[in-house]
Amino acid sequence: MHIYRFTLFLMLIFVLTGCDNANQINQEALQKSNCDANQACIYSSGVKVWLSNETISPETPFSINLDLPEHLKIQSAKLESITMYMGFIPQKFTKHESIYKSETMVGICSEKNMLWQLVLNLTNTQTGEPITHFYNFYVTY
Repeated sequence: MHIYRFTLFLMLIFVLTGCDNANQINQEALQKSNCDANQACIYSSGVKVWLSNETISPETPFSINLDLPEHLKIQSAKLESITMYMGFIPQKFTKHESIYKSETMVGICSEKNMLWQLVLNLTNTQTGEPITHFYNFYVTY
């Protein structure tokens, strides 16, 4: 019985600590991207990222758009929630004319305002240099 109570106590501490740190974690993630959340962003590498809509809702399809310089190639991309751990969602970008698009959606959560992050791993085909960009956006309901 004591172990059961102790386990519940630890779970409560974990949940409360996670909720208290969410704002700090969100701020750190936003600083890492150097762009305003949900807004089109052009990185120093020439990569441009933007969403199909400025306002994103959970369980509603949307697309992530990329405009890449010719010498950059997508290695991998994934969405991960910053506000609360929800795993990650792999992204597959397909080229439509000169723009790459990924059709996606994110799940609903108990938090009404969730910060999500696109982690975009690229390679410079001329130099072989790896490049990682972070793009943040809020999902609200």
